[in-house]
Amino acid sequence: MINGGAGYAALRVHDALRLSGAGSTLYVGQAERGRHPGIRRLRGAEEGCQPRRVPGLTIFSVDPPGIPDAELDEIIAQADIFNLHWFARFLSVRNVERLSSSGKPVIITVRDMNPLTGGCHFFHGCENWKRDCFPCPQFIPDTLPLPGATLDAKRTLWNLENITVVVLSDHTASLIECSPLFGQCRIEKIPNPIDVSIFKPHRREAARAALGIPQDKHAVAYLPSFGSSVKGGSQAVAALERLARDVPAKDCVVVCAGDLEKPLQVPFETIEVGFIADKHRLAQFYSAADVTLIPSTEETFSNTAAESVACGTPVVGFRVGAIPEIAQGARGRAVAVNDIEALAGGLRTMLSRSQDRPEELHRYVAETFAASAIGPRYLALFEELHGTAQTQTVSAQVERQNAPAVHRFDQLLADYRVVRFDELRKERGARRRETRGLRGRLRLMLRVIRMFFADNEDFRRQLRSLLEGRR
Repeated sequence: MINGGAGYAALRVHDALRLSGAGSTLYVGQAERGRHPGIRRLRGAEEGCQPRRVPGLTIFSVDPPGIPDAELDEIIAQADIFNLHWFARFLSVRNVERLSSSGKPVIITVRDMNPLTGGCHFFHGCENWKRDCFPCPQFIPDTLPLPGATLDAKRTLWNLENITVVVLSDHTASLIECSPLFGQCRIEKIPNPIDVSIFKPHRREAARAALGIPQDKHAVAYLPSFGSSVKGGSQAVAALERLARDVPAKDCVVVCAGDLEKPLQVPFETIEVGFIADKHRLAQFYSAADVTLIPSTEETFSNTAAESVACGTPVVGFRVGAIPEIAQGARGRAVAVNDIEALAGGLRTMLSRSQDRPEELHRYVAETFAASAIGPRYLALFEELHGTAQTQTVSAQVERQNAPAVHRFDQLLADYRVVRFDELRKERGARRRETRGLRGRLRLMLRVIRMFFADNEDFRRQLRSLLEGRR
C-alpha cells in the first residue's frame, strides 16, 4: 500500500512521467488495486527481521532478504532505466548491485538518508555517516557493528559509476556531496511534484467556517508529529510559547491536523481537526490559516511547505530540505535549525502581514512544482542516460562479491538475525506468559463469582424474583 510522504511523492512522479508520455511502471511492496495505472506488486519482496525502534528516533532498516534473482531479472529484461525511490525494506544491497551491474542506468531519488547510511533514515545529529557509520546511536543491538559493515558493502558492491543521484533540494545536495558513498556520483536536483489542481487557494472565510476556526483571530496551521524528534515537536511548542510574548493569546489559535497523543500544551487555544487523509480537505486546512508552522529539523524536501504555499498560505520553518527555497519573501521565512527566537519571529512577521494575494503564491508552486514541470525534467534525464551505462564484466562482479568487506557484512548480518530472532522468540514467550496469566486471573474471577452465587441463597432469591418480574 502506498502511504507516507515518500510513497505519495513517488506516486506523483510516476503520474507525472505517464503524463509526459513515458511508459512508467511503479513497483511497490503492496499495491492498491484499481487506483492508478502502471502499478505492480513485487511478488517476492521480503521485509525481513527489522530491529526495534529507539523511542524518539525514526526507523532503522537492516538489509532485507530482498527480491529473488529470478523475479529481479524479469524486471531488468523489461526495463530501459531504473529509478529507485524509497526501497530500504524490499530491495537488498545485492538487489541494487544486480541493477547497477545490469548495463542499464540506475537513478536513486533520495527521499530520506537511508541510501547513504548503514541503516538509519535520518541522522538525529549523528555525523558518523560521513566516515564509516560507527558507532551507531540508532541501532539495536548496539554490540554489532552491522551499520558500518552495511555501508562498506554498499561501497564495495554497487557499481557507483552507473548510479545517478536525484535530490529534491539544494540542502540535500550539500549532504550528498559529503557522502563517502555518493560523493563522486552525478547529482541532479528535481523536486517533488505537487498536484496544483488539488492544492490551490480556498476562500478563507468558507474554509474557516468548515473547520470551526474563528474568523476574527490569527490562525497558525500545524501538522504535529511526536513519534520522532526530527519532526520538531518540542521546537514547535517552544516557538509558540515565545510567540505568546508578542501576540496576545486571545488573538490567535493553533489549528492542529494530526493524531495528537495528548493536547498541545501552548499558551494559545488549540483546535484539533484530526488526521486529514483527504487531500481536498487538507487544501482547505492550509487555506484557513494565516501561516503554517513546519518545525522539522531534518527534511529532504517538505511536501507540507509546497502544499501550503500552493494554497496561498506562507510557511515558517528551519533551513532544511526545500524550505529555504520555498519560504522566501511573501512565501514565508526559513531560519537556522533550532533557533527558536528566529522561528517565533518568522511566525510573528507572517501573522502581521495581510495575505490578500494567495494566487501569487499558488502561481509560484504551479510554475515550479507542478507535474507538467517535473515530469519533463525526469524524462530528459532518462533520455540523456539511456544507453550510456556499461555492463560489468563477470570477473569484476565476482571480485567485488568476494571482497573481505562483503564477507564481513554477510557474517554480521547472519549474527544479527540470530540475535534478533532470539529476541523475538523471548518477546513472544513473554506475551504468551502474560496471556496465560490473564486467562488464569479471569478463571479465578469466574470461580469466585460462581461460589458467591452458589452460597448466597438470598442473592439467588432476589435475582430470581427480578427475572420473573421482567417476564
